[in-house]
Amino acid sequence: MKKLFLATIGLCLAMMVYGGDIVRVSATYEYTSNNPNETPEQAERTAIQKAREKALEEKFGLDVSSVNSTYVHSKAEGDDASSVADVFALGGTSVRGEWIETIEEKIIEKSYIKGFWVVKVYVAGKARNNSKEKVEIEYALVNNAHDKYNRDQYNDGDDIYLRFSTPVSGSLCVYLIDEEQNAYCLLPYQTATTGCYDIQANKEYLLFSGSEDRNADEYTVNCQRNVEQNAIYIIFTPNKLTKANDSKSGNNWRNEPMPRQLSYEAFLSWLSKNQRKDEDLVVKTEVITIRK
Repeated sequence: MKKLFLATIGLCLAMMVYGGDIVRVSATYEYTSNNPNETPEQAERTAIQKAREKALEEKFGLDVSSVNSTYVHSKAEGDDASSVADVFALGGTSVRGEWIETIEEKIIEKSYIKGFWVVKVYVAGKARNNSKEKVEIEYALVNNAHDKYNRDQYNDGDDIYLRFSTPVSGSLCVYLIDEEQNAYCLLPYQTATTGCYDIQANKEYLLFSGSEDRNADEYTVNCQRNVEQNAIYIIFTPNKLTKANDSKSGNNWRNEPMPRQLSYEAFLSWLSKNQRKDEDLVVKTEVITIRK
């Protein structure tokens, strides 16, 4: 049993029009904040989320919506007014539409007017109207074995576990994304030789716990700055799912071992390919905050 340390960073809308075909969608959206305490990063996240909603609504029509969270990695100061981002769908099994692949996301304008942020963005991507009802999974990120409810706030040095259950058997992968555009494979564990982690139906798992599974990798969240964030992808399918091709990553700045990794771009490519071929694939994402 090994304890690994995580170096941290920091609506779909549809009607039954296009079936399961993958089509291009795009939209320009101008977002005006109504919260004087909203940060520029939060305003960018909201603007991109709204732009994606608009793109999907214009292509498929408005039926139902799900909550989305946007994880933004901004360019260095002095670059063009743009950022690299990805939206994480956080739920809603009744949602038919899916954002499959990002083609372009760009911050066109950003200004601060009378105490509020105004952000204009452009998004383009590939989406699918998936009318097939997906498996309802239950999960919670927790920092001890006794917690039952999802937690998105952690302190430097906290352990992290994943509670997971599903009504059907299948395969599960879990990835952590950091601000440096690295994707770390948290599940399957490093000792796995099959490239997948099999889940049994109607069983509650406490993943990343050595007391539950002697082969488990255990994880602790750490941060270099006062406040940092991670995005965690939870990916399940009742079908066979093999993890992305990754490599050993070495140690972090504290000389502590890290999980296997690949680039964020390669991870998104792997995820997109699996979404294209497997309409049963369920993707959930949680953004966690770590403080000193």
